[in-house]
Amino acid sequence: MERVRNPLLRLRPVSDELYEVSDLRIEHFSRQRFWLFDLEATGLDASRERVTQIAGIPIEDGRLVEEEAFTQYVRLDPGVEIPKVVQELTGITAETLVGAPSFPDAWERHLSASNGEGIWVGQSVFEFDVPLLEAEFSRHGMPVELPPVLDSVVIATALLGPSVERWSTSKLLHHFRVDTTGLRRHDALDDVKILGRILLPMLELIRNEHGDRLEIPADRPLQVRRHPPIKRD
Repeated sequence: MERVRNPLLRLRPVSDELYEVSDLRIEHFSRQRFWLFDLEATGLDASRERVTQIAGIPIEDGRLVEEEAFTQYVRLDPGVEIPKVVQELTGITAETLVGAPSFPDAWERHLSASNGEGIWVGQSVFEFDVPLLEAEFSRHGMPVELPPVLDSVVIATALLGPSVERWSTSKLLHHFRVDTTGLRRHDALDDVKILGRILLPMLELIRNEHGDRLEIPADRPLQVRRHPPIKRD
């Protein structure tokens, strides 16, 4: 959780159930440019899995800019397989990835699409996507670096308070009464569109009720509920 330095905030593991966020202050939050991103992978263990799909979409001036959405499948190295249960969940098979670029090339295309600007936001990225990317960067001999990243679970916890159950995508969709008609979960592109529909009401809440500022002071860290730990074979 701490290999990639995040200039926006400080992260500290607390337990298998919680991590802590502090030292965050973003003014004019709703006017920031955000790049929403999501990954699909061969499984849930970020230390061992491989990326199979990358997607992103910007929010500018409080609008989800769907015409600038990006999506890219990623070719797997020889011998890496996608478990059947993951194929059924994501719809991604070995045949889907035929002709796709390698991870380094796919990642470079993603960086280009994002324009390298703004704050990147994803759902549960501190627990899954960022560690998964760290592993891929290391595996391919790439610099272990990312733009400033925020987790929508952190934003939700800061705005809505701690929850007995974590602020999952399903819980946030229910809370904000988001319509996901025509979008499929566990497709990276549709997942970033869903995230955008969740984030827009959070931006409005920050603007109208929090002075358009998101702040988690160093002396009042925020505890965020994690996913249950992944059980390894």
